[in-house]
Amino acid sequence: MTGHDAPTRYGFLDCNSPIAPWRFDRQVEECAAAQPQVIVDIGCGWGELLQRVTAKVPGAKAYGVDSDLELLERGRAGAARRGIADRLEFVEYRGEDWTEPADLVINIGAVHAFGTAADALRALYEIVKPGGRLLIGDGVWNRVPTEAELAAMWPETSTGDWMPLPEFVDAAVATGFRPLRVESVEQSEWDDFESQFLADKEVWLLANPGHPRAAEIREQTDRHRDWWLRGHRGLLGFAYLTLGRPVA
Repeated sequence: MTGHDAPTRYGFLDCNSPIAPWRFDRQVEECAAAQPQVIVDIGCGWGELLQRVTAKVPGAKAYGVDSDLELLERGRAGAARRGIADRLEFVEYRGEDWTEPADLVINIGAVHAFGTAADALRALYEIVKPGGRLLIGDGVWNRVPTEAELAAMWPETSTGDWMPLPEFVDAAVATGFRPLRVESVEQSEWDDFESQFLADKEVWLLANPGHPRAAEIREQTDRHRDWWLRGHRGLLGFAYLTLGRPVA
């Protein structure tokens, strides 16, 4: 949603997952260090990480895969500004149907395209070339919530939606990957992410308090904040796993 009649979308976020700038910079450096020649980001959104890695690896061919046309257009504009549009293609496609192998596969906040995190790991293993890398990011339980705590989260949230971090890593190893880096975000990274996610609506509401849609958007915003502050805050973490597939 853009323009005067509705808030922008993700206008205050560099990427659509909780991550501090220093962690993001390190991920870019580590992804680029292996000099992947084919890169694919499944569920890329506008692909900020993908853009930065592609820019650092001369000659690499990259693909950003998503079904959100507005975000794909944002990604294409970013690639053009960076001068890498000839090497980075944003594709409208169902991520779970992608079969072309790559040296580096990225899947952050989009494991739901495959089902569970374990389902995603198995599917993604098949498209990581032997000797290649997978960077995957997903929510993890800091501790398994009670039924009362679940009721304060998003509708129909269940304990099976995410795993604790050790089980996430175990699932990766059981699939055949070896973990090169295991990291989980700090609470401040979650708080920054949620604040910036909501900032689109809050800034719009400040500028448009009497708009016909203001009551609707205010209710959506306040409900989401409750899910965060009274719901998942402190219970739900977010982990990034950098995984290697053994050579054939």
